Amino acid sequence: METKTVKISAELYEALDFCRDRNSDSAWESRSTIIRKLLARYDDTCQLIHENGSYWFVINGRKRSFPELSHTTENVRITQGLHDRLNEAKIHPDETINTVLQRLLFSYYGNKLVYRINIKSSNNKDSQDLIFFMHEVLLTEPKFNNALFVEVVNVENYPEIKSRYEKSTLPLSILYDFEDHEVWRMEGKHDLYEVRRNLESFIDSLEEFID
Repeated sequence: METKTVKISAELYEALDFCRDRNSDSAWESRSTIIRKLLARYDDTCQLIHENGSYWFVINGRKRSFPELSHTTENVRITQGLHDRLNEAKIHPDETINTVLQRLLFSYYGNKLVYRINIKSSNNKDSQDLIFFMHEVLLTEPKFNNALFVEVVNVENYPEIKSRYEKSTLPLSILYDFEDHEVWRMEGKHDLYEVRRNLESFIDSLEEFID
């Protein structure tokens, strides 16, 4: 099978990593597989608009700005067929593959806030309690299910993430806003009532933006 190496920004390289299914300790997907998955899930009702000299991605009426990417790149090997599909996904001749990937990621997360749970092992009791609470309690309620995208990340699989949080007590959960800025975190054994209260408070403050 013919393959091709593409250079993507370091930020997008890491962002693709977070699109893996990580509820198990050994869940691995190649970035090529992840990109193929994002293409399949892409919502083509989303819009790309040019306004006041800048490009914006519009999801259900809410504008999201394109973050500025660094010049640091990583190589990703993909099939020629997938490379052709990425080029076909361009909606402007000058659009780059990096911009296409940004659109795919925006569509993937939609208008949901990302709540990322960093764990050392899925066998840890505190981690199990938090993951169960999120998936089996909070996400069964429409208010939370419509607003939150919950990710579970095993830091043992990723040395750079493990190093970043080496001084933190796991599990470490972090809530990010629409622009990927950290707005709240909790570490160690979580008070599940406080988790609910803080998540609900932030959701309420952004209710007009969430479907």
